Amino acid sequence: MSACDKLHNAQAILKDYQVIGDEIWQRFKGGKEGTLWYYRALVDAFKAAGALPMLEVLEQVVEELEASQFSLASSCNAEKNSNIE
Repeated sequence: MSACDKLHNAQAILKDYQVIGDEIWQRFKGGKEGTLWYYRALVDAFKAAGALPMLEVLEQVVEELEASQFSLASSCNAEKNSNIE
């Protein structure tokens, strides 16, 4: 049951991140780094406990969140550079 709840929460974070960007992290005490660490730790703990049907989906969502922090920063830097020219 816990994994289902965490999956739902991670999906909601990803969806909101795609709409509002880095502002999403202000909602969490741990900020971006702490929240990403927490969800990665959950994936690792669920793996250690044994395979769960939704574990692959949870891990994919966490990987998308982890990757999105870099892709948004890259696109922001590209936009800044194009405004300089």
